[in-house]
Amino acid sequence: MDEFKEQVKKGFTACKDDITYLKDTVFNLKEENKSLKENITTLNDTIIELKGEIKGIKIALDYIKELKQEVKIQPQETPKQIEVPTQQPSEQIKQQTKPEMFKDPYEALLAFKAKHNKREVLKQKMMSMVGENGMSLSELKFMIVEHFRFCSKASFYNYLKELEIENVVAIRRENTKNTVYINSIKNTY
Repeated sequence: MDEFKEQVKKGFTACKDDITYLKDTVFNLKEENKSLKENITTLNDTIIELKGEIKGIKIALDYIKELKQEVKIQPQETPKQIEVPTQQPSEQIKQQTKPEMFKDPYEALLAFKAKHNKREVLKQKMMSMVGENGMSLSELKFMIVEHFRFCSKASFYNYLKELEIENVVAIRRENTKNTVYINSIKNTY
């Protein structure tokens, strides 16, 4: 009978050891799984940021291509000959202090309209940058304010608020980031 008790005792001890080993193994696997999930989340966030940067670079390249097409290369001017002053210095100073006027009234009108319509032009540019898939708010601000220097940060947020009030765009919070989307209702922008 003692032998039987000893065998049962050894059997239960072996079972207890097996259960402890399996508990430790399961715990280690859970920890490893948790670590892998955190790595996947970090990698997904990095991929999203890289996609945003690539989109920003693409927008910048498209804009540069537009500018390149608009700008006409002008030949370099030949150096001017040194002029000998024929007027009194006081007369020269008076002439230099007068503001230069546009030679063509059409150019003056275009300059006025460009300054006057800047708000609408910038709002349209913001809409074209956002596109159909949306764009991170920080990327849009970087492109408009810091990269192209179209306006100040305060003006950018004012224009964005106007677009939001006009129900042209919506700003949604996703994964700790604000994303700007075009509303499904098509407006004049």
